[in-house]
Amino acid sequence: MSNLRLGAYKLPAAEVVLVQTLFRLYAHGGDFNWIFVTAPPYDALLVDGSNGEDVAPEAALMAKSVLRLTRMNATPSPDTLQRPIRADKLQDWLRAIQHGFEDTRPTTWLSSAPSQSSQPPQVQEPEAPLVISPLRFKLRRWPPAALLRSDPNRIRMATILSRRALNATELASISGQNAGECQAFLQTLQTTGLVEVQQEIVAAPRVDQSAQAASPPINVSASKPTFARGLISGIRRRLGL
Repeated sequence: MSNLRLGAYKLPAAEVVLVQTLFRLYAHGGDFNWIFVTAPPYDALLVDGSNGEDVAPEAALMAKSVLRLTRMNATPSPDTLQRPIRADKLQDWLRAIQHGFEDTRPTTWLSSAPSQSSQPPQVQEPEAPLVISPLRFKLRRWPPAALLRSDPNRIRMATILSRRALNATELASISGQNAGECQAFLQTLQTTGLVEVQQEIVAAPRVDQSAQAASPPINVSASKPTFARGLISGIRRRLGL
């Protein structure tokens, strides 16, 4: 089965970036057949269901399945996901609807698609640039087996994070993984509430000792009050000096 396509419709940009990051993590699962795309056709769509605007009818015309993101503690209902987006919940929903797409993609899509022999080379959609967060994370508790998936790389990263707080760059250096995978793993742990966040400490500016030594000393005696000099001169005149 070819990859299924998930898109986003009227979703905040920050959540789109989060979903893209989660998909990089899902890609290591082996049996995950979804990709995140930014243009139709779509097999499924994520839409904002918390702003009072009913976009489900519009989204239903573009995709077979629609997942509405709602506010935290909203009343659960089918095809909804409460914020913040949890990596395991989103993946469970995608896998649940995946079986319904086997050999059931719209006929209009299949008939209009050009044959393999005449299809021009596809240009890969550019991914959003990965911004490495300077925040450090430390495990509060050990991740569940469903998140680690018996992956030795994830187990190694989790073990390292259980001992000390690290950012993605530091974790990559210690674990031997690339920074993108470490960033995705950290964000997944953050969305599931398994880590505590520590702000990066900004070092105080260093004083340039050489510049300080080169600066001339302040002549304190040069600033004696003017009235003292006048008093001494008057005494000298009276004594004929």
